[in-house]
Amino acid sequence: MEFRKELMALEQPRTKWPRLLVWSTLGSIFGTAVPCGYCMGVINSPAMHMRSWCESTLLKKYEVHITPAALDTLWALIVSIYLIGGVLGSACAGWAANRFGRRGCILLSGSLLCLAGVGFLTCRILESVELLLISRLVVGFGAGLISTCLPLYHSEIAALTQRGTLGVGCSVGFSVGMVVAQILTLDSLFGGEQNWHIALGFYLVFMAICYAAFPYYAESPKWLYIVKQRREEAIHTLIRLRGTNLGLEQEILAMEQESDTKCRTRGLVEVLRDPKMMLPLVLLCAYQGGQQLSGCSSIYYYSVSIFRGSGLSPRTAELLNLAAGNINLVTALLCPLLMAKFNRRTLMLLSTCFCGLLMFAFGCLVEQSVLIPWLPFATIASVFLYLFSFQMALGPMPSFIGTELFEMPSRSAALSIGAQVGWSCNFLVGFLFPTLHSLLGFWIFIFFSMFSFLLFLLTKFYLPETRNREVSLVAELVSRGFHSKVF
Repeated sequence: MEFRKELMALEQPRTKWPRLLVWSTLGSIFGTAVPCGYCMGVINSPAMHMRSWCESTLLKKYEVHITPAALDTLWALIVSIYLIGGVLGSACAGWAANRFGRRGCILLSGSLLCLAGVGFLTCRILESVELLLISRLVVGFGAGLISTCLPLYHSEIAALTQRGTLGVGCSVGFSVGMVVAQILTLDSLFGGEQNWHIALGFYLVFMAICYAAFPYYAESPKWLYIVKQRREEAIHTLIRLRGTNLGLEQEILAMEQESDTKCRTRGLVEVLRDPKMMLPLVLLCAYQGGQQLSGCSSIYYYSVSIFRGSGLSPRTAELLNLAAGNINLVTALLCPLLMAKFNRRTLMLLSTCFCGLLMFAFGCLVEQSVLIPWLPFATIASVFLYLFSFQMALGPMPSFIGTELFEMPSRSAALSIGAQVGWSCNFLVGFLFPTLHSLLGFWIFIFFSMFSFLLFLLTKFYLPETRNREVSLVAELVSRGFHSKVF
């Protein structure tokens, strides 16, 4: 307690945005998160052309007449194998982030994304459905690494008051990537029958630009100081990231404390067995998994078919999908401002409440939209409002809330566990949604809304406020499990 009082007594330096901090943040977002989001959304619009290509290729190469049901299963696998890769990548991310550093993990992920991009560009020329599947798996593995490592990297190069602003960078990058994919996969650009493979690999352009300056990105000073014990290099990097050598005593003292008492990083099993980690792990996994089970993935992957099912024309459905992506992006771009100005608890309570209500309304409306002429407009409005509410907190916060709940030794392993849960739930929704939608109809959306309401209750009773608080103070608040006093 004496250390914490000393820590809080130190004056916070005035927040600056040096060039190194800005470029390390923007370069890592556009070089990794944007391509990962791009690959998540790129196969929505050209789905019809890609399915036809898969059918004709299997017939030509193997003389296999694939049934409509088997084609549906194959397509669901092409969509969701990206998510299987995400599960595998996030399982390795904690180890990779500690072994190679946050910056090294970003480089590893970029190498995988480049390899997959070459596969995307050549799969149609080589007439290989197998290469398409393998490339989707590889790019998913890279995305799994990024979804864990990038929020960790941003939180550790940010000052305390910048943590919320930079913490949402990964989520914003994914949103930007999905919108860029929706634009480039329009039929008039690269989404047509002859060019869809170019659309799949177009993200290599962003990577080439951002990775050209990769040697100039900063390494995490916390990783250098605490994990590698390279203290002089860590302090030098910290000075460059803050733009001054004045007023850094609080950060250095916090790193010194962690280095002296908890210098050994912890593995997955150690974190899972520690009773003090129970509540923060429940919060992190519930947010990561609940984010997907709230219904966002069904909109991202199948919005075009959902709009068509509401009685809209294919062209209108495609344009509405693009409009939904832009609303998602505009709201995501507001996230850094929201996280800097408002408390985490308040934003998450509002976000989960409205997501639950709007997904419930969407489920009811989509069932009746083909019967009443004006109801499709109400259905569209509910989707747009849902996306706005989702990006208020439920979209961006799960990616970085773990960095504010776990101290350095447990952070990488805990984020890896949370990311595995998130990617697994994303896979379940992506793979099973078409089948469940055909079996349950609009009830599947009611089911999604229930998860948002459960997250609302979990937030209300168990999430402490983490904004502008040292992680050591937050960790103590949640150390008594469900008996913790978080207010």
